[in-house]
Amino acid sequence: MRRLLFLSLVLSLWAGVLQAQDRLQNMPRYDNRKLHFGFSVGVNYMGFKVDPIPNLAGLREFKNVKNVVEPGYTISIISNVRLGHHFDLRFLPGFASTVRNLEFQVLDNNDQLVLEERNIESALLEFPLHLKFKSERIGNYRLYVVGGAKYTLDLSSDEDSEDDRVFKLQQDDFGYQAGVGIDIYFEFFKFSPQLIVTFGATNLRVADGTLLVAGIQNLQTRSILLNLTFE
Repeated sequence: MRRLLFLSLVLSLWAGVLQAQDRLQNMPRYDNRKLHFGFSVGVNYMGFKVDPIPNLAGLREFKNVKNVVEPGYTISIISNVRLGHHFDLRFLPGFASTVRNLEFQVLDNNDQLVLEERNIESALLEFPLHLKFKSERIGNYRLYVVGGAKYTLDLSSDEDSEDDRVFKLQQDDFGYQAGVGIDIYFEFFKFSPQLIVTFGATNLRVADGTLLVAGIQNLQTRSILLNLTFE
């Protein structure tokens, strides 16, 4: 009898907590919408995965290349389509600005080791398409993961430039993305901090015949985005 009374008390308390959470939930029917919109702002850290040529030792003047990452910014528009209780489809076209840096160690005409820096300013139109998997909502919180693909158009690409002092990149880039975040429901909007990583699949190297490019076989985008969304 005591065990039954204790169990009944626990179940009653638990039911009361759930009812209180339901009453205190902000925008309780928000996730039932078929379509909603929003925007996001974030800080990006965009660099490269650099693969040197296999026989780098045979290129005597080229010694090493290092990727240096600096912060940039990203702004996007969010279009979200509800696919089911746990899944959404999201299209997030946006604009990103960043500076990508490469530092080369090469030999000059006097066989002295010198540092050659190339700062690549990029203005990017980005078109990510994500599938979002959401956990169950607990009060005003919900965890989620996203995955998908992204096409990028580099508006500042110099791939056709004949200036050998310019380090050139392909204008079109394609990559894959994955991320995690948490939805926080407020009275009139939903706020979500998130972390997204990008793995570029396109070789951005432009074979222009210069020494700095001759030592590189493959050059792909790698980036981290710390993002804040408002929906």
